[in-house]
Amino acid sequence: MVPSLQARVERFNYDYADALDQRRYAEWPDFFTADACDYRVVSRENHDAGLPAPLMGCYSHGMVKDRVTMLIKGTLTYRDVNFRHYITNVRADETDAGAISASANFLVMQSDLEGNASVYMVGRYEDQMAITGDRLRLRRRLVIVDSFSIDNMLAVPL
Repeated sequence: MVPSLQARVERFNYDYADALDQRRYAEWPDFFTADACDYRVVSRENHDAGLPAPLMGCYSHGMVKDRVTMLIKGTLTYRDVNFRHYITNVRADETDAGAISASANFLVMQSDLEGNASVYMVGRYEDQMAITGDRLRLRRRLVIVDSFSIDNMLAVPL
């Protein structure tokens, strides 16, 4: 049985979340296309007002690799917490041959080393994806965050 486009996009998001939750940061660049790669985190307030300046952005595959290299090497300083991503309301539409437009809501919880849990981030993904071989990859992931208090300098990708 061939999985539907919807099921493939859901599985992609679950694999993406699992890599981040399990701190397999070296895998993060593999979720993006090498030729056209754009990852931006923007506030909902700015997005709704048409103000495009991101809170954080990576505009090439090299920048995505650099971001996780700093995480892996421990160059970035941030409070050590565990994350759990919850992704819901996934929508996926094929726009033309090999292109997919998708969106989803997300909730990221964090728990500190003492076991105290709290909401880290709430928002939605707006994605442009490509099918490369048998895999989906992100051409663009726009992360629109509803949360106004941003902890940990966005050191870990959302």
